[in-house]
Amino acid sequence: MKKDICVFLFCDALGFEIVSTYHFMEQELPFRYPARTQLGYSSTAVPTILTGKPPTEHRHLSFFYRNPSGYSPFKIFKILQYFLHPRIFFNHHRVRHQISKLIKKICGFTGYFSLYQVPYERLSLLDYCEKKDIFAPCGLAPIPNLHDMLDKTGINFHISNWRRSDKENLDEAKKLITERATDLMFIYTAEIDGMLHFNVKDPEVVSKRLKAYSAEVKGLLEAAAVNGDNLRLFVISDHGMTPHVGTVDLKSRLEATPFRFGTDYIACYDSTMLRLYVLNPSCREELLRSVDGAPGKWLSEQEKKDFNLDFDDAMYGDEIYLLEPGYQLVPSDMSSKAIPGMHGYTPDDIYSTASLLSNVRPDFVPEEISGFFDLIRREAEKLAEDR
Repeated sequence: MKKDICVFLFCDALGFEIVSTYHFMEQELPFRYPARTQLGYSSTAVPTILTGKPPTEHRHLSFFYRNPSGYSPFKIFKILQYFLHPRIFFNHHRVRHQISKLIKKICGFTGYFSLYQVPYERLSLLDYCEKKDIFAPCGLAPIPNLHDMLDKTGINFHISNWRRSDKENLDEAKKLITERATDLMFIYTAEIDGMLHFNVKDPEVVSKRLKAYSAEVKGLLEAAAVNGDNLRLFVISDHGMTPHVGTVDLKSRLEATPFRFGTDYIACYDSTMLRLYVLNPSCREELLRSVDGAPGKWLSEQEKKDFNLDFDDAMYGDEIYLLEPGYQLVPSDMSSKAIPGMHGYTPDDIYSTASLLSNVRPDFVPEEISGFFDLIRREAEKLAEDR
């Protein structure tokens, strides 16, 4: 008997501009739609997809933030910072990676965690949002996530392990399809994102990698064909990748003011935005003016609302300065240098638009990535009804 199987293949950074430019799997996936991304990074977009809710509800934007209560899981760095010398050694990415692993274990974090390039002396002022595995049951509580929703449908489902390689997750998916062991799958792949960050301006590299990835995706369709099963395949992404056009140093501008970090203000320097917490209200106007002339703008209260960033407790900053598409903050808390491609710009940026590709016409076409959750729910409910 023919079996209906539904697969959602998540491909980090496979933006609509990329799939259109390189004609990615146009024959196999003829139903193709753009989807407006959520302003932020994967740390924002993925929880939005996994819940169907905006950041103001699932409370995930950038990894590091100032907790309104003043809590920080990194209080140890108040003392530890004095022992992490010389900085040239302890700021090396391999050393930071090992320190990150140790801190993750000490704090009991089960989600993705990295210290990136956040200065050690500032960590004790900050909190971290992804303490729990956001794919696991209750991983985004109190908001139900993908696992919670699928569990209620009663169907057999599989959510791949985000810690494993693309090949491992795709090979496991092929095996499950061949064995007819599941009704619905959510397959996580992230390596396209890494490739595009460093090669988005190199058509030869991008084309070669997309061809290799398409061969893996075709393998899913072929696995279903072995048993004559009906595979509904949806390829979705969280955002695209914008080519680098320039850099700006906002950190030096703020530090050139007479105000003190931690006393008058706290700043988080993401790759494409500055998030400013004003501790001393009398400093606000001069702090805001310090970045005048930079390629970007302070978001208005209406824009924060439009972008789903109007947190009632200013959890992610009293003020947010968003760079123009293509510009990167250097230095930032993420990196000490610019890279060829970045995301985290206005959703209106053409390179930021996400994708929905399918081998079947969807019953529901989301306009925004938050709608992917509803699309998955509808497919799951359809499978549950047909059982």
